Amino acid sequence: MIFAFGGTEIVSVAAAETQNPAHSVGKAIRTVVWRILVFYIGSVFVIAAVLPSDSEGLKSPFAGVLDLAGIPGAGAAITLVAVVALLSALNANLYGASRMVFSLSERGEAPAFLSRLRGAQVPMAAVGVSVAFGFIATILELLFPDHVLPALLNLVGSTCLVVWGTALVSQFILRRRADREGTELPLRMKGFPFLTVFGLALLALIFVVGFSNAESAGQLIGTFLLIACIAAACRIGAKVKSARNA
Repeated sequence: MIFAFGGTEIVSVAAAETQNPAHSVGKAIRTVVWRILVFYIGSVFVIAAVLPSDSEGLKSPFAGVLDLAGIPGAGAAITLVAVVALLSALNANLYGASRMVFSLSERGEAPAFLSRLRGAQVPMAAVGVSVAFGFIATILELLFPDHVLPALLNLVGSTCLVVWGTALVSQFILRRRADREGTELPLRMKGFPFLTVFGLALLALIFVVGFSNAESAGQLIGTFLLIACIAAACRIGAKVKSARNA
């Protein structure tokens, strides 16, 4: 269930393009929690309460519940909902990916043309690169079925844990610094530092459970190695850039 929260960090990326980030981000975060409680946990509760454990409807649980309720066209309705959900996820991830590419370009860690803005201040080149990656991944999945997609899904899951851990550590350090210096923050998280420490402890527990399983341990180790390689490449690139400017 923890991975149901994956993608909520895109809210912080979108904050840079809103007129009132403090209000918009706070409102978005609060509504995300309720949406997950209703649409994820609530729907699973309904499925568990309605369908028996040996029901054939568990092969497609949402359609099974609708069929049991006597609603015609349940399969088509669920398919339509799934397509809309996938398009929504695609849109959100395309937005996040393109803005990350744009940010890397602005910091000199990606080609300069990726930070060019077109039209309504949209980084079209960064969007195009992000879309191209999606097409390449799709083609690779067609060429190597049941290999590329599972690898990407596993990478996303383990990367989410790393991103959340990094965000919590950063928030803990920066919030303490702001409180120490008396900096007025437009958006303050309640329950600090207890909720931050609780989140870190929860992530640590997930990592422990993950490393106890051979398959998930390999995924986590692979993610850490990939992050280490990226960090090393960024460090080397920064040194090369510094040497050129010297």
